[in-house]
Amino acid sequence: MTATPPSPAPAPRTQRPPRQQQRPESVTYMLWLWLGALCGEAVHQVLNVVLTLLNHDVLMSQAKEMAKSAPAGVDEAQLSDAFLRTAAYGSVALSAAISLAIIVLLAYLLRSLAGRSKRAGTSRRVWFAFSLYFGFRILLTFMVTPAGADVPDWLFAADGMVQILVGVAAVLGLIFSVRADTLDYTGELEQMRELEKELEQAQREKKRAEEERKRSKGDQRSKSGSSKSDRTNRTDRADRTDREDER
Repeated sequence: MTATPPSPAPAPRTQRPPRQQQRPESVTYMLWLWLGALCGEAVHQVLNVVLTLLNHDVLMSQAKEMAKSAPAGVDEAQLSDAFLRTAAYGSVALSAAISLAIIVLLAYLLRSLAGRSKRAGTSRRVWFAFSLYFGFRILLTFMVTPAGADVPDWLFAADGMVQILVGVAAVLGLIFSVRADTLDYTGELEQMRELEKELEQAQREKKRAEEERKRSKGDQRSKSGSSKSDRTNRTDRADRTDREDER
């Protein structure tokens, strides 16, 4: 009889990595609301550029005023149409580039906040500040009157509605961002607890130092009192011996 070969040992099972910890409900709402605010802000900036370009007369008049207020004091006759157009479109391009940089920064901060990185607390605080700005901008939307007649009214209305939606979403995200679950998610709650512990430890050390100072002062007083009593005893003894010698 032929011996059957031994069966190979079963391969060890690879352990699956633990799933990522589920986000709290407040964090999920905060992220979705701020993501909606970010998308709405991008739409608002596009509409803002379109409104500025369509309102050509107001744009050229602003470029003329900027050129007149320059330190060189350029005369109105020296201003050519090509120069004014270049200055006007250059200002529009610069403002659009700044707005795009801010949107990219907010998207990066929101991504770091969603990924629970080390900068999650800083990202939440920056978004907190921008949410306050977006909320305050809602009031400015009702105060500003459209300048120029080259742009249709529905486009102004659409831009105003987008700004209102952005402000509402940002403020709602702000409300969810200050909850205890969110602060625990970003690690700021743990930092606050550590700071409280450090403050309590500093207060305890301060009290101990004061108690040690009081004890040292008491010891010095007791030492000075004992030295005075020794001196008086010595003088009394010396007087007694002198009297005995005189007798």
